[in-house]
Amino acid sequence: MPKNDSVTRAMTNDGAFRIIAARTTDTTQQVVGAQNLKGPVAHDLADLVTTSILYRETMAPTLRVQCIVRLEDGAGQLVADSHPDGSTRGLVQPGPAGVQPDIRQTRATLEMMRTLPNSELHRGVVEVPEGGNLSDAFMRYMQLSEQIVSMIALGSVVEGDKPAAGGYVVQVLPEAAEAETAMATMTRRLEDFVEIRERLQESDGSPSQLIEQIFEGMPFTWLQTSDIRFDCPCSEVRVMTTLSVLPRSEVQELVDEGEPLSIGCDYCGTSYTVEIAQLQGLLSSS
Repeated sequence: MPKNDSVTRAMTNDGAFRIIAARTTDTTQQVVGAQNLKGPVAHDLADLVTTSILYRETMAPTLRVQCIVRLEDGAGQLVADSHPDGSTRGLVQPGPAGVQPDIRQTRATLEMMRTLPNSELHRGVVEVPEGGNLSDAFMRYMQLSEQIVSMIALGSVVEGDKPAAGGYVVQVLPEAAEAETAMATMTRRLEDFVEIRERLQESDGSPSQLIEQIFEGMPFTWLQTSDIRFDCPCSEVRVMTTLSVLPRSEVQELVDEGEPLSIGCDYCGTSYTVEIAQLQGLLSSS
């Protein structure tokens, strides 16, 4: 029976560690499919989508977050959105001449953003290490921008007959009696969990199984599990709202062209048709 994508939290009973682990297989498959991606860029977008989910669950479970990988010299970017209800989406914006972004060949930054309860935007930016390792970039962000030492691994297999995607964040909690010793111990333990793609394939990406493997021999308590999924909030209402803020002269030009307006969503590929009568309605209401 197929499993659903989810995020699971747990904490060791001594209060030393907490872990957030995610299965993102179905979500990333649908994101990559909506973008018609293959090869390295598909793998990178899948890892970025997992990053956005783990970032939100770790730092702001009730807030929307966005993660962006920007390549220098305008060579394109990758975007991932994660929302409190579990809905997630991703986007690749190619560079000049439609060339797909390649973070292994071009320097890039990882930008992490979340909307705070007071509507202000919290934003942090770090460089993506040479070679394009997003796990290391995510760890660098957590340490430099959030001042939280975290051990992180992301993994994705987006092609072939056994796709899998997911990852984890392990953190030493302030309650740990000997934080440095605890971190050193966990770092050694996680040496076997740096590359997790095969583990994700073997377990169908089960976050609970990943947690059990990492915390093996350590008494721990399950805390919470949340579902995640691919979803895009685009709608005809949003399209009409966007058109309603255009200058009246621009809307009139669209009406004068005499053809229905076709607008597509870059994230999910859904196409919306705005009829002439709807455009005329915008003119009469402005």
